[in-house]
Amino acid sequence: MEMTLTFPDEIGQQIQKLSNPSEFVTQVVKDALNKQALQPRIASLEPKPSKWAKIAQGIANDPIHLAGYSKQLKKDMKEFRDNFEFSHDNYSA
Repeated sequence: MEMTLTFPDEIGQQIQKLSNPSEFVTQVVKDALNKQALQPRIASLEPKPSKWAKIAQGIANDPIHLAGYSKQLKKDMKEFRDNFEFSHDNYSA
C-alpha cells in the first residue's frame, strides 16, 4: 500500500538521506504500533485502587454525591476548626 505522509522539513530531509527510507519508516511504524498495542496490557498490571480510594475519589470528583450533606459537613468542619485548641494553647492575657 502506498501512503503519503507529511513531516516537518528537517525530519523529511533526514529520512530522505537514509539508504532505505521506506524500510526505516515501515520499521518505526511497526515498533510504534506494537508499543501502542502493549499499553493496555501494562495498564492492567497497575494495582487497582482500594474501595476507600474509589469512594474518596468519587466524592472529590462529584461533591453533589454527598446529596445535600455537603453544607452540614462544611459547617461541622468550620466549627471544629474554629473551636479546636491544643491543651498548651491556653493564652493568658
